[in-house]
Amino acid sequence: MKGYSNQKINNSPVKIFVGLISGTINGLTTLGGMPVALFLLITSIQPAIIRGSLAALFFLTDFYAIVLSFFGGIVELTTIYRTLLLIIILPLGVYIGNKFFIKSKEETYRKVVFYFLIIISITGIIKIVTNI
Repeated sequence: MKGYSNQKINNSPVKIFVGLISGTINGLTTLGGMPVALFLLITSIQPAIIRGSLAALFFLTDFYAIVLSFFGGIVELTTIYRTLLLIIILPLGVYIGNKFFIKSKEETYRKVVFYFLIIISITGIIKIVTNI
């Protein structure tokens, strides 16, 4: 991973393929952001753009999931009220994340995000296998 960047994959057909794979994985396992995040990490895109793209992706997919879950009867109105209250804390998390992001180096950022994705994936696999 150190210093690796693939210039040849940053084109429209590859982006469409990554989108299709991500959508399929999201529909099956709710881990659709992983292929997109990995794709962004191995291209030569700047970390600030990666961070913004992932934040937008996760916001949109989570919003989509909560709306579908609400109309599907999985999420109740109480959950939405609690979520709205917790959104008040969100700016604090954004502020702290921004402080750490500005101080980080590009190589460190890519490495931390890559390992974080691995941990999330392993945790998801364990949850599926153990049925927790």
